[in-house]
Amino acid sequence: MTRRIGQTSRLTALSLMLIVLAGCESGGVTHCVSPEVTGRVLAADTHQPLADALVKRDGSGQGFEPFGPPKGGQLLIENNGVRTDADGKFVIQSKSVFALFRSPGWWSVPVAYSHSGYETYQTNYTGDNVTTNADADAPVVNAGDVLLHPLAR
Repeated sequence: MTRRIGQTSRLTALSLMLIVLAGCESGGVTHCVSPEVTGRVLAADTHQPLADALVKRDGSGQGFEPFGPPKGGQLLIENNGVRTDADGKFVIQSKSVFALFRSPGWWSVPVAYSHSGYETYQTNYTGDNVTTNADADAPVVNAGDVLLHPLAR
């Protein structure tokens, strides 16, 4: 009898939740939590493009997690950054999450730039750095030319 009441309660709760969701105005359930970042990485001394430089969102584990901290599997599939092309150009795709009842956003995105033989450069981009929105209304930060300084010898 107790088991039947528990199942009934769960079914009732699920039904109510579906009714509420069906009656909600669609404001979107995916929310951008990190903007698209574009730019070019150059050598500070020569202003030549640096091919194969690593550009990545930094501060892993500090992003929005709607269901608690990231699990081991999430950490394994976490984006490890992008590499610049022959012209030093890069694009880090925006990041969105699924959230029903609150609208998460982003305030700052830390980005690290590194290349063999050069000092690593880290910076934060905020909403003040947004230049435009991409096709999917994700904010875009144009980092411009990022200069990496050669390591002291």
